[in-house]
Amino acid sequence: ALDLKQDEVSFQMLVYELERIFTYLEVEVGNTAAKGKIPLQDRLAVAEFGLLESQMNSLQRELDVGEPIESDVLSVISDQVIEFKRKLGIDYYVEGLTFDYEAILRYVKDLREQLNTALAFGIKGCQLLWNDILFCFTLFRRALQGYTLKPREVTTLRRTFKDVITFIPFVIILILPLSPVGHVLIFGAIQRFIPEFFPSSFTDARQNLLQLYESTEFSQVTIDENLKEKIARISEAFSYAIIDFFKNVFSREDNEKLQSTVDSDESTQ
Repeated sequence: ALDLKQDEVSFQMLVYELERIFTYLEVEVGNTAAKGKIPLQDRLAVAEFGLLESQMNSLQRELDVGEPIESDVLSVISDQVIEFKRKLGIDYYVEGLTFDYEAILRYVKDLREQLNTALAFGIKGCQLLWNDILFCFTLFRRALQGYTLKPREVTTLRRTFKDVITFIPFVIILILPLSPVGHVLIFGAIQRFIPEFFPSSFTDARQNLLQLYESTEFSQVTIDENLKEKIARISEAFSYAIIDFFKNVFSREDNEKLQSTVDSDESTQ
């Protein structure tokens, strides 16, 4: 009986903690008008709360029928509730100077991935701009030789000229000693009010087209290589068949000559 009462007290403490978590989530998720939408992190928190609530409901049904609660199950749910509170920042205080090495490693890994992505984006943008400049020089040389430019080529010249003009202030703003938040605010304002300010080679549209072209080109090379291998195998098989055919013909003729020689010798005797 004492163990049953102790389990009931522990269960009521968990119910109290779940009510505190519910109140916290109601405040965070309830004000959707200010946020515009519910973030993914909050939706995951609500889903995890639903799982904990379903586990508590099953324990409540066991208590209602007078069955004892297994202490192992109760301790597991208690640990889950404590971990959930830590994720939400409820009753979680850091005393003194501590280091969460796993969090630091995750942060460094995410930062490295973001830097690699940004660096690859910038390199591709510079490559696109340089290729556009070389192509424009080619168009200028052909125009001086009497070639009439097509409307598409004239559009390319205008776009490249605009990209070269906007590339200089773009780089200046990029290398300014500002915080990442400052760069985000500046580029966000520019993208909203002056969307034509960005060079076209540093936009997602052109870079996605470049990535699509590179993947298509790689697939074409792979298909051509496979086709060449098939042709080589077919030619080798054909050559082997021809050689085998001639071998059979010559061996048949040799056998016939040998047989005729044997027959002539027998007739002579």
